[in-house]
Amino acid sequence: MTAIKLDDELLDGLERFIADRNEPPRGKMSYEDAVNVIVNDWLMAQGYLALPNDPDRITPALEAAHVDK
Repeated sequence: MTAIKLDDELLDGLERFIADRNEPPRGKMSYEDAVNVIVNDWLMAQGYLALPNDPDRITPALEAAHVDK
């Protein structure tokens, strides 16, 4: 595991994210789990990880947004 230090505003946002998901039967999400969910979602949205319904294709967002002239 790698330790990271977050700015206070990021930590506040992370705590709000965790609080929004603190529901039975899941219980409170750990910081590690929350960071994994957030980073996974961002990486999929940016095209650095394949989407669950298309595991064989990865297209970075910058490439997908490219428009030929």
